[in-house]
Amino acid sequence: MLWGTLGAAGVVLAALVVLVACPAAPSAGAYVCVNGTPAEGTANPAGQTRCASCNPLYRLSGTTDVVGRSCEQVAVGEATRIGTAMEFGVGETNPYGLAAIGETLYMVGNTNDALYTLNIDSADGTADGTAIQAGTTTAGFGVSEVDPTGLAAIGTILYMVGNTFDALYTLDTATGMATRVSSSVTAFGMSERTPTGLAAIGDTLYMVGFASNALHTLDPATGMASRVSSSVTAFGMSEFNPTGLAAIGDTLYMVGVRNRVLYTLDTGTGAAARVGSGVTDFGVSEGTPGDLAAIGNTLYMIGRDAGALYALRYQ
Repeated sequence: MLWGTLGAAGVVLAALVVLVACPAAPSAGAYVCVNGTPAEGTANPAGQTRCASCNPLYRLSGTTDVVGRSCEQVAVGEATRIGTAMEFGVGETNPYGLAAIGETLYMVGNTNDALYTLNIDSADGTADGTAIQAGTTTAGFGVSEVDPTGLAAIGTILYMVGNTFDALYTLDTATGMATRVSSSVTAFGMSERTPTGLAAIGDTLYMVGFASNALHTLDPATGMASRVSSSVTAFGMSEFNPTGLAAIGDTLYMVGVRNRVLYTLDTGTGAAARVGSGVTDFGVSEGTPGDLAAIGNTLYMIGRDAGALYALRYQ
């Protein structure tokens, strides 16, 4: 299951509406309800605790009445917003890069040009979706990179691409300082001057960009790119503006601002296949998606329309 096991969440029929009971204690990502504390639910005559809020990828359904409310799962390709913070609480209006190392989400954006960690599961939920800057780095990551885009991690090494110099960097996760991988390689050796999404499968870096509208592999030691296939253009889906990449296992996922939907990418051909159908703007009116990242089996996305973090259902 996408968001873990529903565990002890019970299903109760009342007034012909399916209602999901909250568990007795919070557990991140394991239940339909956010948690079972009194503040998160209401009691009904049968003594069951009803959901006042839901875990992604679920949303409240029905109306508030004497028997409470239920949670329903969103459709494939739809997103649910994490928290209510605007601009991540730090005024980042143009979030772009997203990556995960272990259980930690990292983000960069074009407004503040700094590295952040994102809160995805605060104790009471009030800080979810907010950002905390890593270090006190001068804008530009110490290398005058003022147009950061994609982020990805191989092990504990965090990589970033940027449009200022069309180059690959490593980032110090404690200070936010960047180091350019190679000063002799420009435009990734193939005139890709608008890099966007970055992801890793094992030790292989993948990159997409606006200039080529194609999938590339990227040498993490030199920053040189190699196009996966010259026969597939715009990913075979007329997606001319790819923005985000992430991998779950050996599957590569992508989003773009042209069609504003979720795709899987064939790593051998660079061809895309749409995930889900009938969902536009990810079901949350998010028409300007940024990068993607995954923690375990949870796929995250950042968006510029709302300046927010989302969880995205991919199966």
